[in-house]
Amino acid sequence: MIWYVSAKQGNDADDGQSLATAFKSISRAVEAATPGDTILIVPGAYDQDLPARVGAARAANIVVAVAGS
Repeated sequence: MIWYVSAKQGNDADDGQSLATAFKSISRAVEAATPGDTILIVPGAYDQDLPARVGAARAANIVVAVAGS
């Protein structure tokens, strides 16, 4: 499963399963993801502790990538 995160256009009440329904926060994507999933982050300004959130996801065997890279 691929989970999408967009600081500008996302909404944590959405399902996170496409760019059109992306989550707003990385923490919400980490909650939804399971080992083997991918979190795809749209470049932008995030208010969260991004390195800690990415580290937690990777420790749970969740791939984290930046959209367009």
